[in-house]
Amino acid sequence: MTDSFIARELRRRMDEKGFKQKALALAADLNETYVRDILKGKSKNPEASKLARIAAALGCSSDDLLGKGPTVRRTQTTQIEVRGDVQAGLWREAIEWPAVDWYAITVPIDTAYSGFHRYGLKVCGQSMNKVFPEGSVVVVINFADLGINPKTGDFVVAVQRNDTGEYEATVKAVQIQDDGTVVLWPQSRDPAFQSPIIIPAHDGHDHAGAPDVDIQALVVGSYQPSPKAVFG
Repeated sequence: MTDSFIARELRRRMDEKGFKQKALALAADLNETYVRDILKGKSKNPEASKLARIAAALGCSSDDLLGKGPTVRRTQTTQIEVRGDVQAGLWREAIEWPAVDWYAITVPIDTAYSGFHRYGLKVCGQSMNKVFPEGSVVVVINFADLGINPKTGDFVVAVQRNDTGEYEATVKAVQIQDDGTVVLWPQSRDPAFQSPIIIPAHDGHDHAGAPDVDIQALVVGSYQPSPKAVFG
């Protein structure tokens, strides 16, 4: 590989790690001019031992800097807004956060749902901890936007109107039975969260006192920020 490739790759990795020339040289226990000469293409044949120290400081290998490492397919990403939370347990009041509290996360671009509006909901509770640990973010698209119905095996966000007219929401796995009954299943290691929510098949009649339940959104991905080890 040419020195120009080394210079470009070194600069790119320095930018990713936030290294300036002097800081990288100190981390690699080298003279600053050595790093500078590589960046400027003046060092035609960097010493293997010194290049290895630079690579170690950058968290890569010498082959990566020389363009001999394994080819890595870079995933295209986009940002979505996390704009509320959803209970992975019992029903809870479904309140979207004030817009000032929304925040953005970076997620891979999913070509299967290109053009559809996605948003994030922070998971609270333990009823889905086999799949979505508490604190993770589920990425969802409203079924109204997708123009499809949920299928058995989908993870969904369901919304219920309670007796006081307020709305509550939960995230569950969905099962559609042959008679049209919808069963919302938890996926939990906690024995307290093993019972499903059963939604009888809609028969066209208005049953007084029965809460309205709507399967609102399809979970199309999830994100777990800064996972932590759990002991005991």
